[in-house]
Amino acid sequence: MPQPSFGVLHDFSQPLPATVPWPAYYAEILDLITDAERFGYDTVWLSEHHGRADGFAPSPLVAAAAIAARTSRIRIGTNILLLPLHHPLRVAEDGAVVHAVSDGRLILGVGRGYAEDEFALFQAPLDQRTSRLEDGIGIIRRTWRDGRTGFEGRRYTLPDGPFTPQPAPGAPIYVGAVAPAAVQRAARLADGLLVYVTAERDLPPRYQAYTAALAAAGRSAATFPFVWTGVAHVAASADQAWSEAGPCLAYLEDQLRIARGEDRPITADDLDPADFLVGPPDQVADRLITLRETVPFDHFAFWGRLPGLTVEQARRGIETFARQVIPAVRAAA
Repeated sequence: MPQPSFGVLHDFSQPLPATVPWPAYYAEILDLITDAERFGYDTVWLSEHHGRADGFAPSPLVAAAAIAARTSRIRIGTNILLLPLHHPLRVAEDGAVVHAVSDGRLILGVGRGYAEDEFALFQAPLDQRTSRLEDGIGIIRRTWRDGRTGFEGRRYTLPDGPFTPQPAPGAPIYVGAVAPAAVQRAARLADGLLVYVTAERDLPPRYQAYTAALAAAGRSAATFPFVWTGVAHVAASADQAWSEAGPCLAYLEDQLRIARGEDRPITADDLDPADFLVGPPDQVADRLITLRETVPFDHFAFWGRLPGLTVEQARRGIETFARQVIPAVRAAA
């Protein structure tokens, strides 16, 4: 079994009340990303949401360009860019510029989105998000591969003309998907699958949907990565790790509830620590090794700074994971 690669995810959110000025907070995150490159991580992933009071990053490709200027090796991915909220030619151009300034390190991860308030904010029809995603991927493929803009699809018709700067051949496009139909769509259109799962028990069904979709599309797992994004935090003891991460995870769960229209707040006491990769490094490594026997993920990425962690806690966590967890998991592969 090939060795997995590892990454960190950043959404730049800061739970309210924000205590760090935004320029300083962004500087802290950029420093953590350069630390992640120094610690040996393979990829940094950037998310996108809009209209969030906690500063959830709205412009992942702008952040990607800033990261490209600060780093030299680590790959830079969007996980995910909400493609139906953007004109795909604009995304193609911005992504191509990131490829140029990063020497081809961009992994463009896209998805169709789900939050009604975000579609309303951009005056984009929610019921067209699937067709806009499919057309958008087609436009980005066409411009990047052929250096031409001409396209005729269901939602977009573009006149033909030159496209520059054209990325190197094979510039990847991944798709984030959960539902079986969405995973099947990803297997047809994308170069890799992005899956967000926090509880380990939810991962095997996602992997089974992935393998079934690849089989139906006549594609191979050897050339179509399964990228799992979730939660991990390590510290010297289980109690310390949970005392640091638990409130952050409750905050994340609350944000998902709010997005679904629920309003009952929860605390760390409402969560089961066993659902999360939180604990001392040897225990987290053992759980990943065991999980990979049934779900041979190609890449695992986790929050580089859970919302609410201090920068010191985040840096210590990603360094300890890199020094102790990653070598153990790779050695067992």
